[in-house]
Amino acid sequence: MANLHHERPSVGKLRSLLRTERLDTDKYGNFVQPSTGRRVTLHGINFASSSKLPYAPYQTTYMRPKKCGFYSEADTVSFVNRPFPLDEAYEHLTRIKMCGYNTIRFVFTWEAIEHEGPEIYDLDYVHYVVELLKIIDEVGGLYVFLDPHQDVWSKFCGGSGAPIWTLCAAGLNPLNFEVTGACKLHNLCKEPQNFTRMVWSTNCSRLAAATMFTMFFSGKMFTPKAIIDNQNIQDYLQDHFINAVAFLVSSIKNEAPELFQSSFLGVESLNEPSKGYYGIEDLSQLPKDQPLCLDETPRAIQSMRMGMGRRQVLEVYQLTMFGPRKKGSLAVDPKGEKAWLTDDSMDKRYGFDRDENWKLGECIFAQHGVWDSHSGELLKPDYFHRDPIMGRELDEDMFINTQFLSFWAKFRSRMRKIDRDMFLIIQAPVLQIPPRLKDSDLVDDRTAIAIHYYDGMSLIFRSWNRKMNVDTLGIMRGRYLNPIFGIVFGEKNIRESMKRQLLEMKRECKENAGDSVPVIISETGMPFDMDDKKAYSDGDYSSQEAANDAMAYALDGSNLNFSYWCYNPENNHKWGDNWNLEDFSIFSKNNVFHNSIDYTVQSSADSLADGKVCKYSEWITTASSVSSSAKSPTLGPSSRKGDDTVELEVMLGSDPSLLSTIVEGIRAPMAIIRPYPVLINGVVVNSELNLSTGEYNLRIDTSKRSIVSSESPTVVFVPDIHFQEGNFQVFVTEGTTSFKYNSFVQLLEWYHETDIGVIELRIKSLSKRFEGQECSTSRKLFRLLSCGLIH
Repeated sequence: MANLHHERPSVGKLRSLLRTERLDTDKYGNFVQPSTGRRVTLHGINFASSSKLPYAPYQTTYMRPKKCGFYSEADTVSFVNRPFPLDEAYEHLTRIKMCGYNTIRFVFTWEAIEHEGPEIYDLDYVHYVVELLKIIDEVGGLYVFLDPHQDVWSKFCGGSGAPIWTLCAAGLNPLNFEVTGACKLHNLCKEPQNFTRMVWSTNCSRLAAATMFTMFFSGKMFTPKAIIDNQNIQDYLQDHFINAVAFLVSSIKNEAPELFQSSFLGVESLNEPSKGYYGIEDLSQLPKDQPLCLDETPRAIQSMRMGMGRRQVLEVYQLTMFGPRKKGSLAVDPKGEKAWLTDDSMDKRYGFDRDENWKLGECIFAQHGVWDSHSGELLKPDYFHRDPIMGRELDEDMFINTQFLSFWAKFRSRMRKIDRDMFLIIQAPVLQIPPRLKDSDLVDDRTAIAIHYYDGMSLIFRSWNRKMNVDTLGIMRGRYLNPIFGIVFGEKNIRESMKRQLLEMKRECKENAGDSVPVIISETGMPFDMDDKKAYSDGDYSSQEAANDAMAYALDGSNLNFSYWCYNPENNHKWGDNWNLEDFSIFSKNNVFHNSIDYTVQSSADSLADGKVCKYSEWITTASSVSSSAKSPTLGPSSRKGDDTVELEVMLGSDPSLLSTIVEGIRAPMAIIRPYPVLINGVVVNSELNLSTGEYNLRIDTSKRSIVSSESPTVVFVPDIHFQEGNFQVFVTEGTTSFKYNSFVQLLEWYHETDIGVIELRIKSLSKRFEGQECSTSRKLFRLLSCGLIH
């Protein structure tokens, strides 16, 4: 057993523990703290999914278009205060820090920056982002990378991302998307509460999104007649997107250059890019690689015909464990309505100079001889399967290593002009083998690669099946003669299967991008509305806890940097994340049973002159004074206070109800809040938390070091929800440990020799964990107390 020293750090020491500095990388693909040479594990959260939709007028995907200005105010929306107003930032950031996260994947959309029209940037929103990033840096201990987020191209196609004028530039008419089957929208569903979850995946292959992605990545190849402002639509769209992102990054650099030396890590390329129609072998058939078919699912030619107002009978699908299965058919009749603009009113509105050979009111693919829009006849079923110039066959691998890489090269070149040292993070299509970047001029020592991973069965069926799952990646990679051989039985084997899939994806990244390129799982997570939302009525979160623990086991065991999906300050039990019935947020306001945080934050804001946003210490001090006036029990012995009582009270607040309120709302906290190595003198071999036994094991290889000084300890986050101060033991095979503890920071420093091979640390809780579930407010409070979250 290690000689465990306990220390309550002063505010100055606390600040030094939370310091961020611009990161480097090593030859093993780890992020490295330059001043000490210690490896840094990015343990992050997507912040926040509420940023997909405008704040003013306030919108969610279930709100009726006419009531929220969905179409009528598309050009004048504002994303200022997304994900939340600045005076609420400290509450949310404190909660995230207390969960142990040290990284934020900052979600924003193209629409947020350039919604009014081409090259018209929302300066208020950009300034808001800069101010929020400053607050994140002030709080400390949080790295940030930007995520230009999109799902299904745009909210007008059933997702989020691009502004409405991009669709008009492509000649499309968003007002007619629903009636022509170009997409399915939650806000037009007759019963929004019964909207088909995950239908956005099918929307990707429908006319609206498929057309936009085809044009964005391959317009010069497939739509050479689509010339606008003397550019092919491909260059037009890419240039505007890249310039919008560059405007935001440049603004951050100009207004807060110090962030580039501390918390600002870099920017991702584009969330979940799609190839559109590229590579489809036969437009009259469903593509073999189309992962999900839900509800009525048009084939490509059917989408094109409906887009020109023609009636089509579509196959209807439902999902089973082994993929989509046909269950019937449904006729869709647009009755002559078109998904294409029929006049030049939008051209005049946005100032488009459209080439005279690009006819409005006519399907762009019909204009290129793919089909006859008058007879409906398909003329070139393999149009997107062969390069029209070279004649070579086209597939996903070809797309990733040509069209996608061309976009990446352009994106990379533009961002490098802004800053040579920020990390540029490339994200290829989801679950596909990454592009072959190794030894090319498209990768450098400031490049990282992002991948996404979700457990397919949990995602689709919204339940945690302890008995059976499938090896999704193995099936996609063709490892099984029949998908039935990809079945995994038993919870232990399911957990190991998820871990193997992540390790395989990590290997693919290293093999294609190089060993020195860091890998980030920039999205992964578990739905919380499992078992038909049973937990929301009876408080039994055992399914959610087991599912999230399994995912975390895979992430910890594969030693991957990650950012969990997601944090949403507006999550609620009825509508989840307010986006297409998704419910992934680790936090929900319906899980907060105190009201003190509401008036605490408001009181902080009201106390400031001229509406200025308070500093972190001001917020925490004001919050403390307000919360101390509320009636709440005094919890924990007064002897817990150290010599720096006054400083800690200023920093953290003297009343435990404030801290309990901040942490409240975290769902399945035992699985979400977990120990992990923050700074490592060596390379992590394995990291594993056992929820049932209350043990944490960490093994590191000290021989794989990077200019490591033995004076800088390995640092492990040790949350008191698992290991309460004075009620756990630490065992190490080498060195000594010191526990830096207060209710905001729980860090274990491990001082050990370097270059001595593999060494191990083990932490064992001495507490008997409360085994009941969160069935009521009082039981939830008791659980927080018994787990040490409230002192």
